[in-house]
Amino acid sequence: MNATPLKLKPSAPRDRTATLLRDWRVLVVDDDVEVHAVTRLILGKMRYKGRGIELLSAHSAAQARSLLEKERDIAVVLLDVVMETDDAGLRLVSVIRKELGNIATRIILRTGQPGQAPEERVIIDYDINDYKAKSELTAQKLFTTVVAALRSYETIVALDKTYKGLEKILDSTSTLFNVHTLQQFAAGVLTQLSAFLGCQPNGIICVQYDPDTLHDSHPPSENVRILGSTGKCYGCNMGEGEGEGAPCSNPEMLEVVRQALRQQKNQLTDEYTVLYLDTGDTQATAALLHGGLGEADENDRKLLELFSAKISIALANALTYQKMISAEQAATTDFLTGLNNRRQLLRLGLPMLAGARRNATPLAVAILDIDHFKRINDTWGHDAGDEVLARIGQLLTASFRSSDIVARFGGEEFCILAPGLSAQEAFSLFDAFRLRLAKERFAFDGEQVDSISITISIGISTEVVDSLDTMIAAADTQLYRAKERGRNRVEVV
Repeated sequence: MNATPLKLKPSAPRDRTATLLRDWRVLVVDDDVEVHAVTRLILGKMRYKGRGIELLSAHSAAQARSLLEKERDIAVVLLDVVMETDDAGLRLVSVIRKELGNIATRIILRTGQPGQAPEERVIIDYDINDYKAKSELTAQKLFTTVVAALRSYETIVALDKTYKGLEKILDSTSTLFNVHTLQQFAAGVLTQLSAFLGCQPNGIICVQYDPDTLHDSHPPSENVRILGSTGKCYGCNMGEGEGEGAPCSNPEMLEVVRQALRQQKNQLTDEYTVLYLDTGDTQATAALLHGGLGEADENDRKLLELFSAKISIALANALTYQKMISAEQAATTDFLTGLNNRRQLLRLGLPMLAGARRNATPLAVAILDIDHFKRINDTWGHDAGDEVLARIGQLLTASFRSSDIVARFGGEEFCILAPGLSAQEAFSLFDAFRLRLAKERFAFDGEQVDSISITISIGISTEVVDSLDTMIAAADTQLYRAKERGRNRVEVV
């Protein structure tokens, strides 16, 4: 005979929210049909904390095992000792606790033959929670026993949920603390939040709001900056200069975010879960999950608050690191070309020169200058000149090795330090770049310009001395020689 659930009332659908309010599930394991009938009669109208009882029936230990392997949320098992064998019930206890690893379900042993399994020995040797003779289990005592078991089960489940939640928080935040960029942080929050809530990462986004607009009655949507999106919201605008995508124009969703930021606390609704992330900075931030946890219990809410606090610390860490990186880049990078600036060239070049002298290896120092650059500015304007500089910067980055130091030296001049190149090798490398640039065509104001040939003159120094400034000056001398000899050429010493 198959194990058949006997439902006393319709059950709620088994989704995460409904599970919080579904009936308590009690499994009756007994080979006596009358025991099942009497138990249904006694517990049929019972309610505990607003929830009814859903009774499941199994008429043998084997049937009970099959059912317990599939159903992991059974609160109480009312278990007979003697069924297909004299110790079938006791063997099932070992299966539940050891093989299935189920320590939360409360097991109440019921026997009509106490002599077969003496109470003192069974309580000590088996992990059961109560032992009753069927003859003493009146309706009132059965009610009392089941309520006590449900209360214990609820406490154990809550503690287990808290423990697992804390484990997830520790695991996720340790990962987030190793993330430095805001984009990586946003992606990490989306992944870790979905894992923490036990759901698929559908429609989760990470939002930053301009705090000055939080209390506006109709804040402009362009003040929303999406750091990361996935699922239904994937492709929302990633913020100016950070990627293409459609604007995030869901007013209802944005209003929930604004409410979390205004009140500075998490918002749990039937449709959205929003975590407020307090970084102690002026930048207000929240993470939104497109999926409601409006029926979450107090334990869930406390864990979410703790998770929010930990994420906030990680976010503050990412913001601080981002500011440090931005300050470092501003001090070492040329804003127009993205290349190293003169200061960074000298900082990186000194140890490179020291290494070349110490190991007696060659080093080429080159100065590149755009021919007739003033003519470009005078004819097409400074925007056209900036376009030429930026494009040449891109070509330099693509044409030279990762071991080379490429920098904008000032104005229309560039400087490159290329280790390991002899004079002939340096000439070949830089002359190839000169020829490549000469083939480039530039469009100013949408007009294709073929009459202008943008060329460069290059001077190279390969004599390794004890001063980088001396090698740069020698390369500069060769650059002037290239200019005097007609430009668009390479001179090496």
